[in-house]
Amino acid sequence: MDPGLRDLRLFMALAEEQHFTRAAALEGVSQPALTRAVARLERSLGARLVDRTTRSVTLTTAGERLRGDLAAVLPRLDAALRAVKEADVLRLGFTWLLPSELARHLIDGLAAATGSQVQLVRRDDRWGGVADGSTDAAIVYGGTGTIPSLRTVELATEARVVAVARDHPLARRRRLRWAELAAYPLVVNAVSGTVGPEMWPAGERPAVAVSSRNYDEWIEMVAAGRGIGVLPAAAREHPHPGVRYIAVADSPEVSLELVLPAHATHPLAQAIERYVRGAGDLGGPRG
Repeated sequence: MDPGLRDLRLFMALAEEQHFTRAAALEGVSQPALTRAVARLERSLGARLVDRTTRSVTLTTAGERLRGDLAAVLPRLDAALRAVKEADVLRLGFTWLLPSELARHLIDGLAAATGSQVQLVRRDDRWGGVADGSTDAAIVYGGTGTIPSLRTVELATEARVVAVARDHPLARRRRLRWAELAAYPLVVNAVSGTVGPEMWPAGERPAVAVSSRNYDEWIEMVAAGRGIGVLPAAAREHPHPGVRYIAVADSPEVSLELVLPAHATHPLAQAIERYVRGAGDLGGPRG
């Protein structure tokens, strides 16, 4: 029996996340469905792809090889199918925060120059859906490195702010310093990324009060006073009634990045890349 394309995609999600629950949530399936898909794939190929324990997932040698091969093949297949169905639609991913002014500029410019449409797609993973092929490009806050199947282009850098509950002791402050934050437990988004304790020097790091799986959980935990959060200053564009944002005078900057597949990039994503690199306008060649 030949492996199905859906099972291959689910395996890739598991290979990237190395966690059944997160990979299943990312793909919108139940954990048992993901487990069955991986088992079908292993039976079809006659090889064990993952080693499972109650706490971790590790790829076998065969699994690592399959992931490497699929990372090159699946984007090309997606591009071929998309060329037939959606030649004039760009799926632009984002995670938990999309800077509205920049996005509006790119979307309006692309529509005016090419007559194409942009479909905004929120994906709660650090690459905005580009790694698993569910988006053609993404605008995300970076700083966590990259993987071989992707490339990134820096769009801008931005300061960070602290998010605290309205009744938190820090809520009356107008400005903080980075070193001060180490005294307060953090709420961390473990899936799509907010600041974690590794941003501080060893021995001076804040504790992690609680981890969340997406931005919505994260902001509600901050509002409930479970801990403080640190995120890009653009968060002020999306106020929460239970949260106050405070400037940090000396915070490390965070980069805003355009994420693209390393191969078989959508022509409209190529146009955006040329534009942000300063090598052309949004109406340039689409080949």
